[in-house]
Amino acid sequence: MAKGGCTMKKLELELRNIRVNFRGGKKITVGGGQYLQNPQEDVWEILEGDCKGEQFFTWDAAMRETKEVGKIIPTDDEFSKILKTKADMPNLILAGYRDTDGTFYGRGTYAYFWSSTESGATAWYRDLDSANATVYRHTYGKANGFSVRCLKN
Repeated sequence: MAKGGCTMKKLELELRNIRVNFRGGKKITVGGGQYLQNPQEDVWEILEGDCKGEQFFTWDAAMRETKEVGKIIPTDDEFSKILKTKADMPNLILAGYRDTDGTFYGRGTYAYFWSSTESGATAWYRDLDSANATVYRHTYGKANGFSVRCLKN
């Protein structure tokens, strides 16, 4: 219990990755895969397969879109407290990521999640993969497209 009789709220992730609706998007084909790209070209949605409907966000788009819907992306420190192993990520979908060259990688093998913590021109993220229980922590350029999982309200 915290001072004054208030209890501390337990940090928990939502059960699903955030998804946003965008108008005016266009279909693109990359490496034989079909994606929907928003007009700002900073959010992409998978249109086929096991990961259909999953979306990737640049870091700036993630900050903008979550703010718009009143959601909060965990900080780097909060992710460290929440995610000890891959099992701590509910309903994990290994959607991969979008690189700055426009290529999509790692579908079915990896999942990358932005934190809300910047580190200069980069931002902290977590990456999980199908072969390990380990949660990896790195920084990467903000123009890459990663998934976003928010904190429960």
